[in-house]
Amino acid sequence: RGLLSVPNCQKNQRTSPMTTIRPARDEDAPDVIRVIDTCYREYEGCVLLVDKEEPELKAPASAFAELGGAFWVAETDDGIVATCAVAPADAPGFARIHKLYVAKDARGQGLGAKLCALAEETAEGFGADRMMLYTDTRFTEAHRLYERLGYHRLPGEQHRADASHSVEYYYAKTLK
Repeated sequence: RGLLSVPNCQKNQRTSPMTTIRPARDEDAPDVIRVIDTCYREYEGCVLLVDKEEPELKAPASAFAELGGAFWVAETDDGIVATCAVAPADAPGFARIHKLYVAKDARGQGLGAKLCALAEETAEGFGADRMMLYTDTRFTEAHRLYERLGYHRLPGEQHRADASHSVEYYYAKTLK
């Protein structure tokens, strides 16, 4: 996939007027980790342990390519401000969104929606007709985004045995 540039819609923001969404490279790992870690730190008790719990972040492009998926970053002149990945899910016909994080200063520009749309388009390209994702119960801004984009929260919760003591909601969407 090529580059996608989106205008910066926020006024008085100190970043460049354009944000570019591009495929991630493995050398983006430190910036990808920084963005995700910063997002985690917004929530009490939420910690990012890369080596122990999310080693795929050390080589994001390779890790998701091995899963048959893709990983993207959004960047401005100030660096990477958002991340998103997609890969086929274990359930037939499903693809799963992973690692959708937008730095606080970059929110409100539509980056989350654009990254979700890119993930959905990519998923359709590898034959998925439904999307799924898990999201921590604490990430209420993300829940609003997913619901606005047509994702439906399904009953139940998934309790993860991680350092953050995560409890996750399951969301799904039928594609066109």
